[in-house]
Amino acid sequence: MDAGVKNRENKLKQMFSSLRYRDFRLLWTGGIISSTGDFIEIVALNWLVYELTNSPFYLGIFNLASALPVLFFTLIAGALADKYERRKLMIYSQGTAMLLSGALAALAFAGKLNVYPLIVIGVLQGIANSFNLPIRQSLISELVPREMMVNAVALNGASLTLTLFLGPALGGLVVGTLGVKYALLLNTMSFIAVIWALYAMKISSQVKKHEKPITQSLKEGAVYVLNHKVIFPVVLFSFIMVAIGLPYTTILPVFARDYFHLGAAGYGYLFSIVGIGALLGSLFSGVRSADKVKKAMIFSFIGFGVLLVLFGTAALFLPHYIGIYVALLIMLGFTLSTFNVTNNTILQLQVSDAYRGRVLSTLFLGFGLTSLGSFVMGWLAEYLSAPAAYIIIGSLILFLSIFFVYYTKEYKMHA
Repeated sequence: MDAGVKNRENKLKQMFSSLRYRDFRLLWTGGIISSTGDFIEIVALNWLVYELTNSPFYLGIFNLASALPVLFFTLIAGALADKYERRKLMIYSQGTAMLLSGALAALAFAGKLNVYPLIVIGVLQGIANSFNLPIRQSLISELVPREMMVNAVALNGASLTLTLFLGPALGGLVVGTLGVKYALLLNTMSFIAVIWALYAMKISSQVKKHEKPITQSLKEGAVYVLNHKVIFPVVLFSFIMVAIGLPYTTILPVFARDYFHLGAAGYGYLFSIVGIGALLGSLFSGVRSADKVKKAMIFSFIGFGVLLVLFGTAALFLPHYIGIYVALLIMLGFTLSTFNVTNNTILQLQVSDAYRGRVLSTLFLGFGLTSLGSFVMGWLAEYLSAPAAYIIIGSLILFLSIFFVYYTKEYKMHA
């Protein structure tokens, strides 16, 4: 009995072991606050767009505008992360995002926020996020030793998924009680935490003196990825997941209002339920040994497709049994988070530090494809139905999983 209790205590300590390192702890806590604000804003703006237009198609357009810049700027961000000090680059990207969020809040308080400025500022925010994502992931390697990398990546994912639980719940509550403008104001203020955390770090300045132009650095990074037997398939199937799987949240407002008859607060709670599963997935990934991440990545990819099909089918025939959707959303969050964390972990362990920023930027390049997936998801929901969209996308993921298993079966995916 005592041995069992001790084993559970050791696993709990192992789950949070990277937080022993001060600078990583600063990034982790500052990121939680800032990302919570981001999700508050996402809930507020998606709800606002659907209220203004009454159209799933416009929801897809709005998400397309905010995510599409990632396709054009994230590779540049990765090259810069290998060339300049990552901490300073992140300060600049977060400061820019704070100003843009403040502009949205100002327009909302002035009563001039409609769908067109939303799309324009969404594009600019997408550019800022294009730089933040790969730079933040690259920075982790400077904050913890290599043997802590699996746990640090998992905890970083857990911090983001914790905010997927907290942010939408707060966003739905704030929008439902105070209005969209106060939700946007809260997000603007949340950036203070992560900017302060970055300034407070004590890591030494590590400016990489590369004489090569950005274009040559990008070419070298692309050749490195394409020729790596492990990294290439991992990046490829990450693209697939974020392009056609991740956009499933785009049409959650449609399910919330038209199928489950919930208001803004209810939509926020649905989003938060996904976050519960995602948090559990990230935390369990943090105690998984490095030699098991490949199997977890494959099973989570397949499981996500199955769950989308089940959700869409249930919504067609059993729309009034809300408990079914709570369970399915938790499992969707769990499988998607497990895939993302294990996928990222494999890349962090495999990549040479000289190419880290560029390789991780290719991973986040896939998030630009999310915009295209959001557009397709909104189009399917508009012209068929929201449940049909889930069934079609889930079936496509299951079909592609056959190739995923084939391409990854020969290689070990840990260092």
